[in-house]
Amino acid sequence: MEKVKNLVLYQVATDRDYKVGDILKFNKKTPNGQSNRVFNTVFTINDKRLSDEMYACAKRKFKKFKQKDDIYTIAHKLEAYDVLVKELALEEVRKQDFADYPSRLHCMYLSVSKDECLKNLSNMAKNIEKNGKHFQAVAVKLNGKIFKAGKVYVSREGQSYSYYKNKAKQYWAQNNVDDSQVKEVLFEGTAEIVEVLAEIKNK
Repeated sequence: MEKVKNLVLYQVATDRDYKVGDILKFNKKTPNGQSNRVFNTVFTINDKRLSDEMYACAKRKFKKFKQKDDIYTIAHKLEAYDVLVKELALEEVRKQDFADYPSRLHCMYLSVSKDECLKNLSNMAKNIEKNGKHFQAVAVKLNGKIFKAGKVYVSREGQSYSYYKNKAKQYWAQNNVDDSQVKEVLFEGTAEIVEVLAEIKNK
């Protein structure tokens, strides 16, 4: 972790409609989008028909689901649950051993380079219906503290809570990560939008 003053990094913002001059504050009392994803996603499949089809498939009454969309529904629920397990493990370890570090559930996520940010914008916009309606690549001036992750990155692996906790200890312990290795930057403090680099809107 390091303290920064007037450092400019980059972010892809979803459905924010940022303007140059906007001031944003991130601290452990302000939940971010990742926090909303972890704590407000519904993981259960509240659909008796789908549940009946799953059991029927398991009992080999038929070989595949009748509706292709059912498979995507199940996959989405499993992915969301994996995110929950991973992020709670990361947050528990941070609170225990790295309490001063920015929280993944309350921080601003950033990229170290403009090119990487614009690439992320393009990738997210390919599925604009799923990811949002309005994307912006913005340059942000930061005053606060950042944590760079890259040598160790905790991706979704469908593993146990204990596994993710062990991986989290490695994640938070990394330091002096070279910018070429950085996969994400976590920021806590005051941020100012200094430039809107590009934006894509759902028509």
